[in-house]
Amino acid sequence: MPSTAIPPRALELIKQFEGYHKALPDGGAEAYPDPIYGWKVPTIGYGTIRYPDNRPVKQGDKITAAQAEQYLLHEVINKCQVKLQAIPTWGQMNDNQRAALYSFAYNLGASFYQGKNFQSITAVCNSPQRWGDAVWVTAQFVKYCNPGTAAEKGLKRRRAAEAALFCTPV
Repeated sequence: MPSTAIPPRALELIKQFEGYHKALPDGGAEAYPDPIYGWKVPTIGYGTIRYPDNRPVKQGDKITAAQAEQYLLHEVINKCQVKLQAIPTWGQMNDNQRAALYSFAYNLGASFYQGKNFQSITAVCNSPQRWGDAVWVTAQFVKYCNPGTAAEKGLKRRRAAEAALFCTPV
């Protein structure tokens, strides 16, 4: 049975690539437009688009730094953890591999495994014999970078970092 603890590196990686936006002088944060969808998807803190009570973030919303941390952890535990633990090879993965997939799931949705248009990352999950093949693993991760969008460059960096972590022994 795999550990139910969230690997600390997962939260570090998510924070690194989501960033803490739109920081206010008092340390809090204000809602900002999603880099791809604009104000159609208002976002706050570390990429939160829905509060724990399921209310959507709205333009003009403000939160504290502590709330941003709380919302991040809530999403990782309540939206990502159960779905990720259902991946058949989850118990074979080390904490770095799990952390990489938490970051991927936080960014692209926790239902990616066996989902439409997620064949490559599903293949990574289903191929423990190839987990040491950094070139192949990286090639699969970087397929998910929204080509042609303003976010492409940052997502390529994120996917490369996730792949590198996935291939790093504990």
